[in-house]
Amino acid sequence: MAEFRFTNEHSLTDVANVVDVLRQPRLWIDTEGDYPDHSRWLGKTEAQLVDGTKRAMAAYSGLQAIGTVIYQRDPKQPTALEIRNISVTQYSRGRHVGSFLLRNAEAEAVQNDFPDIEEFVVDTKLTNKDMIAFLISEGYDIKEITDLYKLGAGLDVVLSKAVKK
Repeated sequence: MAEFRFTNEHSLTDVANVVDVLRQPRLWIDTEGDYPDHSRWLGKTEAQLVDGTKRAMAAYSGLQAIGTVIYQRDPKQPTALEIRNISVTQYSRGRHVGSFLLRNAEAEAVQNDFPDIEEFVVDTKLTNKDMIAFLISEGYDIKEITDLYKLGAGLDVVLSKAVKK
């Protein structure tokens, strides 16, 4: 039987564990192909998790981090919460860790972190059909298709979901 723990409270060691999950091969995401600037983003994200600019809901199996959702208030649209990354290790396939992480990150954001949030926003590559299907199954709708990051890695799909209060 598997026992999981979910938390968004992190010591410095926990932040390192979260970043390690982001560094690993992940379900649904071709990190190197889709995000050529990923290594630089990891360093920036680690610093932002430490200073509280970004938040992380993390899943653990025992002491091993197995998934995380990185989120923050959208700096350009203060009533929106940006889901910046959804990562689940390959070990966790089929256990619904991603769904539980996402729902708990959304709930924690609205109840404790950013109670004035009205919308959740997330993006992924247009080629990432599995992630798009996952997000739609979680209640997200496609908002637009654009080259969001201008990194030459293809089009992005922006999805959103209204906050239910």
